[in-house]
Amino acid sequence: MAFANIKNQLQSALKDKVSGALGDLGITRQVTKNSSITEFIGSLNRSGGMARANRYEVKITAHRDHPGGSQNRTVNLHCNTITMPGHDLEQQTQRLGSEPATEIVQGHEYAGNITATFYLDASLETKSWFDKWQEMTFDRATHKAKYYEKYIGEMEIYQLAADGSKPYGIKCLEVYPATIGGIEYAYESTDTIATLTVEFAYKKWIEMQDTESGVPFKDSVEEYLGTVTERLPGNGVLTRAEILRKFR
Repeated sequence: MAFANIKNQLQSALKDKVSGALGDLGITRQVTKNSSITEFIGSLNRSGGMARANRYEVKITAHRDHPGGSQNRTVNLHCNTITMPGHDLEQQTQRLGSEPATEIVQGHEYAGNITATFYLDASLETKSWFDKWQEMTFDRATHKAKYYEKYIGEMEIYQLAADGSKPYGIKCLEVYPATIGGIEYAYESTDTIATLTVEFAYKKWIEMQDTESGVPFKDSVEEYLGTVTERLPGNGVLTRAEILRKFR
């Protein structure tokens, strides 16, 4: 009987300690008989803890012809907030006779822009870098848009672990700054750091295969192999033997 009481007291103390630790992490979870504290703690240990919203890394790469350089370390370091984009499925309603309707997938898309804010230095180097990138999209004299391939870049967003490693990351393709926000000034804001909001347009994102080297999944990347031109002999018609020889 005494042993059972001591056991219950230890379990109660462990429950209170775990609940307090989870509360410090901002996690509220009601522990019931069907949920095991040990299993929950084990899941945290296996995954390296919870993902923290303040542990991230951003790498923005402009087009290679950017006059200020395709990469700017100051810009990446000054990224104050950023939204990792999602993925949407396009659905279509299908109904057979009088059966309940079914929502089936018709396609997929990467809707919306990526919104980020940046701390500004006294010389506004970050703003100037984005301005130059945006100016690559049109001709200042004629105001005509330039070719798409002449200004698109890419962006990498990583979730960081407590030890600084990168357990997860995505690469956004065909990126460019679609909107550069204004800067708010006020005499009362003596201790406020100026920030800049930038919205990036992009085509799609792919998950990283190797987050340390920045290599995405190979089967997700479209690679152009070039065009091969070959002059056929004679009248341009290959015999059966010549066709089979081509594939050996």
